[in-house]
Amino acid sequence: MKSLLGFTLFVLQVLTIQSQEIRKTMKDFPDTGQNSGYTNVFGEDADYTIHAPSYTDLNNGIVLDKVTGLQWQKTDAGEMTYEQAIIYADTSTLGGFSDWRLPSPLEAYSITLLSKNRPPLDLTAFAPSTAEYWWTHLPQYNDASKVWVTNAGGGIGNHLKKETISAGGTKKIHTRIVRDASAPEIISEVYTQTMYGSIIDKRTNLEWFATPSPDSIPWEQALEFSEQSNMGSHDDWRMPNIKELFSLTSQAHSSPSIHPIFGITSTNTMYWSSTTLSNQSDKAWYMDSRYGITTYAVKTQRLKVIMVRNAQSISAVEESSMESMMHTHDNVISVKVNHQQNTINVFDILGNRILTASNQSHEWQSPALSSGIYFILLNDGNTVQSYTAIIAP
Repeated sequence: MKSLLGFTLFVLQVLTIQSQEIRKTMKDFPDTGQNSGYTNVFGEDADYTIHAPSYTDLNNGIVLDKVTGLQWQKTDAGEMTYEQAIIYADTSTLGGFSDWRLPSPLEAYSITLLSKNRPPLDLTAFAPSTAEYWWTHLPQYNDASKVWVTNAGGGIGNHLKKETISAGGTKKIHTRIVRDASAPEIISEVYTQTMYGSIIDKRTNLEWFATPSPDSIPWEQALEFSEQSNMGSHDDWRMPNIKELFSLTSQAHSSPSIHPIFGITSTNTMYWSSTTLSNQSDKAWYMDSRYGITTYAVKTQRLKVIMVRNAQSISAVEESSMESMMHTHDNVISVKVNHQQNTINVFDILGNRILTASNQSHEWQSPALSSGIYFILLNDGNTVQSYTAIIAP
C-alpha cells in the first residue's frame, strides 16, 4: 500500500493535482473475443469469459463499446501521417461531437478481437478496412520518431512515423478516433499493493502477482503453473490473455516497460499470454518487456509467465503487515521498519533505479537527493511494500 507521511502542505497539493490527472476511461476491460479451444490443458483464453466484447452501432457513424463505455468512429478515416491524424481528431465533429481524440495504446488495443485478423475487429459493428495499422496518440518512450500503433494481425507495437504512405513509406497506417461517452472516473492512484506483494491495477481491476515464474517454460506448462498457484491463499490465479498482458506494460518506461512498483528489473523478458494465434494454432501471443510490444511464438518455446486474477473477487485491499513508515526531510528519504533484513530500491520518475541498499537496522536513510518524485520498494523477503516520496524544490 502506498503511504505518504510527513509531507508539507505544498507536497500534498502537488499530489492532489497529480491525482486529478489519472483518468480511468474504460468502465471494464474487454476480453479478446477468442472462444475456440486449442489445448486440453485448462487455463487458455477461451476457458475464461469475464467481459465479452459487445458493441452497439449508433447509426450516426459511431459505435458504442458497451464494455468500456467508449464511443468509436465506425469507419476509419483512412491512411494519413501521424501529424495529420492528430489534427483530424482535434477538428472532427463526427456525430455532432467536438471532443474526439486519438486513442491511448490501451484503448486502441481494447477493440482488437483475437479471434479475427485483417482486420481484427467485430465487423458487425465496425466497417471493413484495408488498414495495416492504426495510430494511437502516444510516441515511443525516448524516441519521438516512433508511435504506438495497433496492427491488422492483432498485435500492438512501436513503428516509425515515416513508415506510412503519406510520410513517404510503404505501409497503410490509418486513423480511428475515440471519445468518452461520459466523464471518466478520476482515480487517486493507478496501483495498490496487497500484503503479499501483488499489485492491483485500478484501471482494469486486475490483480497481478508481481513475481514472474522462476523458470522459462513452454506454453501449456505455463497454463498449468498459473492454474495450480495458490499465492496469497488465492486459488483463482490464471495466465493473462494478451490484452490483459499488454495492460501490464507502461509506455513511460522501457527495458523493462513495466512500472517500477512491480519490482521487475530484467530488461528484456518475454511473457506468455493464454491467447492462441487463431490462424496458426501452434503459436501463442506473448509480450516482450523491452518496449511492451505483443507478438507470437511457437508454443514449445520457453518463456516466462506473470499470473493475474480478477480484483473484483477481493473483498478489501489487504494492508501491508510490515508496519513501516516513510518520511522526507532535508532532501533525504527515511524509512523505519519492524524488520532488520530489508532490500530497498529507489527509482526516479522515469523508472531508473538510482539506489539499492540492504538494511541491517530499523531505519534507513538515503543520501541527499535532488527535488523530484521517487518510488521506494521495500522487500523483507516475504512482503513487498511501496512508497511514493516527493522532495520539494
